[in-house]
Amino acid sequence: MILTLSAPGCGAHPEAWRFSSAPQGPSLAWFRSLTQTAERGGLDAILFDGAWGPAGAFTLDPVPLIAALASSGKQIGLAAAIALDHAEPFNIARSFAAIDRLTAGRSAWIATMGTGRPSDFAHVPVRDVASARARAAESISVVRKLWDSWEDEAIVMDKPSGRFSDPDFIHPINHSGKYFSVRGPLNAPRPLQGNPPVIQRAASAEGVALARESADVLIAPVTEASMLASIRRGLDSRARLLVRLAIVLAPTDAEARARIETLGSPLEGLSFVGTPDGLVVRLAELSKLCDGVDLWPAVLPTDLDLLADQVVPKLRAAGLRPATYQGPTLRENLQLPRPRSQFAA
Repeated sequence: MILTLSAPGCGAHPEAWRFSSAPQGPSLAWFRSLTQTAERGGLDAILFDGAWGPAGAFTLDPVPLIAALASSGKQIGLAAAIALDHAEPFNIARSFAAIDRLTAGRSAWIATMGTGRPSDFAHVPVRDVASARARAAESISVVRKLWDSWEDEAIVMDKPSGRFSDPDFIHPINHSGKYFSVRGPLNAPRPLQGNPPVIQRAASAEGVALARESADVLIAPVTEASMLASIRRGLDSRARLLVRLAIVLAPTDAEARARIETLGSPLEGLSFVGTPDGLVVRLAELSKLCDGVDLWPAVLPTDLDLLADQVVPKLRAAGLRPATYQGPTLRENLQLPRPRSQFAA
């Protein structure tokens, strides 16, 4: 079972900021602590959208954040969100080509659709759902072409001859589409993973259709586990399907219920309120319906500490999680093969 952790600000619950030990404003030390705890628990990746404060009162840029966290762990994957509404494929490809090197092959891109509010970016036209999806699919396709524009054999670095690269393995992509025209190649070597995994979040028919076309991992924010079967049918067989699960943990069920009552409004989507032992049972049930779970701790670091120290060891004992990381790269731990460059002969 794949396990990832989403770390929105102080926690997934809207009132998390009132109960979290997080500092008044975001700090590298805070995010480093979360990352190290998640790695201690053997989770496959920690995902950052950049939200901070109640209802995302303000948003950090998660791309430089995961670059800064590169040395905070040695094995856990680091994923950052970039909205497709306004970002350019060349900039996305270049950012992750660099970060994948800095993290030794542990980066992932969360490709989001943004808010769709025209006021957010005055230069971005308002698009209907079909147009936004088409632009997103083309953008992801261009990013992958740019990552592949340098084949693995392109860098020679033959010092005696002074030959740095082999031009036969470097390709202009010459992309000309409805939304983008990009000649390429990328001015950065190919990422260590070949292509860092592309993660998307969706449960709608449109979102699943986009994921079938372009995602390596789809995180489904469903309200009922029974919805996963139809989502799986709509996905390409190569993509990994994870379900989003918000969690509130405590040593006893009564204490867990007391925590959610104190927090106030219930969590959105699929959720679990109970003990670490109960969560192990719930995760075992979900593992039969999908490839893994993206966990949303209600309050950080409270629920993350219980997850790392009491839940994951029990999952390992039950044979639901490996004793150690399966490989040095995130693709290996997500059970995704490393792709060959699409331009390779």
